[in-house]
Amino acid sequence: MNLRNHVSSVEESAARHPSRVAFKIPWVNTETNEIDGWRDITYSQYLLDIERFAAYWYYVLNDVAKIPQRSVIAIWGYRYVDVLHVYGIFRAGYITQLIGLFPDAPYDLIRGVFESAKPRAFIFESLYKTSEAVRNAPMPCYEALPSADIAYSNEYPLPQFPLVKAEDIAIIAQTSGTSSGTSKIVPGSYRWLDAMCRKSSLLNTPSGPDKQDIFMWRGPIGFVGQFATFTSTAYHAACVVQPRNGLPLTNELVSMIKQCNINKIHQFSPFIEKHFRAARNDPDILSTFCALDEIFYDGLSLRASEEKWAYQNGINLVNIFGSTECGGGLLISEGTRKDPRNLLRPYTGAILKFVPNDFHELAGDSDLVELIVPPEAPDCPDKSQRAEDGGFHLGDLFREIEPGAGIEENVGELCSDIITGCVALGEGRPSPVLIVESHSENFEALPMEIYGRIALFHAARHPFERIVSEKMIIAVPTGTLPRTVSKGTVQRRKAEAMFQKDIDSVFGL
Repeated sequence: MNLRNHVSSVEESAARHPSRVAFKIPWVNTETNEIDGWRDITYSQYLLDIERFAAYWYYVLNDVAKIPQRSVIAIWGYRYVDVLHVYGIFRAGYITQLIGLFPDAPYDLIRGVFESAKPRAFIFESLYKTSEAVRNAPMPCYEALPSADIAYSNEYPLPQFPLVKAEDIAIIAQTSGTSSGTSKIVPGSYRWLDAMCRKSSLLNTPSGPDKQDIFMWRGPIGFVGQFATFTSTAYHAACVVQPRNGLPLTNELVSMIKQCNINKIHQFSPFIEKHFRAARNDPDILSTFCALDEIFYDGLSLRASEEKWAYQNGINLVNIFGSTECGGGLLISEGTRKDPRNLLRPYTGAILKFVPNDFHELAGDSDLVELIVPPEAPDCPDKSQRAEDGGFHLGDLFREIEPGAGIEENVGELCSDIITGCVALGEGRPSPVLIVESHSENFEALPMEIYGRIALFHAARHPFERIVSEKMIIAVPTGTLPRTVSKGTVQRRKAEAMFQKDIDSVFGL
């Protein structure tokens, strides 16, 4: 079975780039609690640590506790040694349950997560030895190893990975509860895990062919966003810098960026706003953020005024929209350096559907669409998470920009002298089709004229959002496109139905 997972990505990078630094771990002065320096973990060392942890925990769980492979093991953690627990226990042949809630949370919040996944063991950091999660857990609890060195022993051989199928459960993630109000588990199959690893590598592409990206650690590994980031950094043999303790304050973050040459950071939008407030009053902080290749944010939307300020000051903000159920990102912006509006777009190769919202279209607001992950998409979640139609409906209330916005604006700017209106259509098609209205008397020559003007713009777009030739342009008389009475905007859904046969013909159907 040739499916990628988080451990296989480390194995491949360790083979290609054994001496590259995978993690920078802070040396913290116990007297001052300040960072005195950084310890480098190479990819060869990273893989060796994972395998040592796999061997150790297989001995503890299988040989001593008689917990067989393919059992669920719950884990929480934040540091490099916790990453080794998550990866090592997976490599030992167990299903890892990623706990997103802090173990010191009220047990009533954690009980449901335990009861749903039914883990056979819970591995916790010693700091939480007296927490409600440990004291009330209905399964054996094991204190996590405090360092990688303790797992080193020739007594524990590396176990064989069990035979699995694509639809077998590989990991169990946990939602934050922001949509439903309650945190819930998300079973992820090996197929789903493969999709997460592959798309994460596309969402976090390297800044240059010969440059190693250096990322800022973003949070507990129990959150899918951080877990997905680790899969992409391993795939590209990038480096991750672990902070001293939790999310760093602005001054500490700036110091880490300078000391470790960090060029990319992931942050939730509330933290970005705090950093930007500091940057408005400190030129050094501002210049540090401007020097970063990318600042990714997700989870919550960022105020438009913040994105505008970032663009005006040369900061490259990249917005990611996704969900835990789908293994992270689904849409990503091009960044404020390329697109001041920072519009979200499907990641390269995404299989998504944008379905008009009937209720809002009847109200005259035809631009609202619902994002659905269809069942044929590899990152469509477990069947327990899907709707009756087989797809995954995210359930969030959000406004999405229509797929053809950039295309339509570009055509309007370059062809205003020969067209009176346009719309990009093609829901569920490999690429868009452009319908243009015009007063022209030569509709046969018009598509070639339009394509000649817009070709350069489309050459830089992803294949699935590109007008590839004049054959993808259909010219019609002015007044043909259906529009709303109140705003005069094109009713996209009605236009799709009106031109369905024409679009079918374009694609040879």
